[in-house]
Amino acid sequence: MKSFIALIALSLITPSVASECFDKSTYDSIDNDIEVIASGIDNEDDLIHFYGGLVRMVAHDFMDYDRNSGTPMGSDGCIDWDHEANRGLWGSLWCDDCELTKLYNDKYGHLSKADFWIAAANAVIRNLSVDKSLDLVDTFLWGRQDAESCEGQGDRIPTGSGCREVRDVFLDSMGLTWRDAVALLGAHTIGRGHQEFSGHDGYWMPSSQEALVFDKQYYEELVMRPWRARNIGQREEDFIASTEMTHEEPQMMLKTDLCFWVDTDNHYPCCMRTNMWMDDQNWCDWEETLSDSKCTRYDNDSPHMEAVESVVEFLGGRRPSENNDPFYQSFAAAWFKATTNGHGSLKALRRRCSDIV
Repeated sequence: MKSFIALIALSLITPSVASECFDKSTYDSIDNDIEVIASGIDNEDDLIHFYGGLVRMVAHDFMDYDRNSGTPMGSDGCIDWDHEANRGLWGSLWCDDCELTKLYNDKYGHLSKADFWIAAANAVIRNLSVDKSLDLVDTFLWGRQDAESCEGQGDRIPTGSGCREVRDVFLDSMGLTWRDAVALLGAHTIGRGHQEFSGHDGYWMPSSQEALVFDKQYYEELVMRPWRARNIGQREEDFIASTEMTHEEPQMMLKTDLCFWVDTDNHYPCCMRTNMWMDDQNWCDWEETLSDSKCTRYDNDSPHMEAVESVVEFLGGRRPSENNDPFYQSFAAAWFKATTNGHGSLKALRRRCSDIV
């Protein structure tokens, strides 16, 4: 029997759509409309969910790409809203009454959802980047066709369990590199984990304000914070760097994040900084006793060293540094690969669709 969510979602299923034409003025209009929606969101946590959720939705649409499958999927405007991997997208971001969906239906229905979603996520990235400097317009291509169904889509989405999952999804299925994967997960610099959606509770950044800036701080937090294992033995195993004394909200990293720096696949639970103390208590022993279980770095001949070296590069030089260029350039390249995977006839933005007769 289909669940209630799946039955409601049928109201949004339309025949397969491909964009008729996509020009620069339409792209700019989407960018502006996303900011109009954002400006009407008064609650900061809701705003973070809107921005982060939009980028997450596009990622979930492209992370199901499998070049080795007879049904490769990829960016096709089709998500299994009922699958637990996609919780938090349906009903709060994409639904009959959601502002983003109404915008699409009212104004951009001549575009495929896949093209529209990517352009909308590009708007989020540009507007939250430092000085709005990460503009992906020059690498945006259109012409994706929406799929009518995508059975099994949610089973292909990574759950945050570690670098084996990164290798399986990003490298083996999507055909990307470790460097690409490290760059794409840098998008965790915005948004947050929600207990009711993913089971992971907290921001990747130290504060909600910092979770509204798209920059390289994700890598700084990855390297510098005293991460310690949380939810040990549960499905939602992850890391936390905060206490109720240091942060208003939990600050967390997934095992999939921290595995770019230390070996969380083969050594967990563990703690990053076993020599840090607070009020005569070892930081690693805050909730669990982990001061005798320091996280393990990779050997120099490990294939994961490409990920480690990418983290170092994306830090932008000697810390502290305001140099976002290495991250921005690598993210743009990886985002282009991920959003165009499986599409062989995409087109650059037209100057004016009105010129076409």
